[in-house]
Amino acid sequence: MAFTTRKVFQVGDEVEVCSKQDGFHGSYYEGIVIENLGDKYKVKYKNLVEEDDMSTALEELAEVDEVRPVCPKVWPDFFPSEKVDAFANDGWWAGIITRKSGDDWFVYFPSTFEHIAYPKKHIRLHLESRRNGWVSRDGRVFSCEGKPLSCKKRLRIVMGGSSSTSVKARLV
Repeated sequence: MAFTTRKVFQVGDEVEVCSKQDGFHGSYYEGIVIENLGDKYKVKYKNLVEEDDMSTALEELAEVDEVRPVCPKVWPDFFPSEKVDAFANDGWWAGIITRKSGDDWFVYFPSTFEHIAYPKKHIRLHLESRRNGWVSRDGRVFSCEGKPLSCKKRLRIVMGGSSSTSVKARLV
């Protein structure tokens, strides 16, 4: 998913770049902006290397909508069906927690139909970047540093199919 809120990155900023290549959708790769070209950024990747020289970090151009700030590492007590990112193959891949076994969490990847166990340190809560922070799928809000912010989310519960019998509830 592309970063939709425009942010201008400066040379030296740490970022994540989403891949739009077949087989890599839903993955993000960490890097540093080495040049701002206006409509693109030149990025030097943290974990990807050149094919012909494995000792040289890969540098490539990324469209503005493929670049976002580095996602904070948030490690709550995960639960089944929670959307997470797992670190594998040099990047962060979106998946869904299915269960816990011992110290490992099992993550299902809908894009590849794989089900893989990971230690908690290789999983982070999947967050979407919003102007001044990050939001989880269930509406929890985090600061840019990954600290939970107070989030008052309103929920309308409809009983009996009529909005006249609805009850308002507040989740904290």
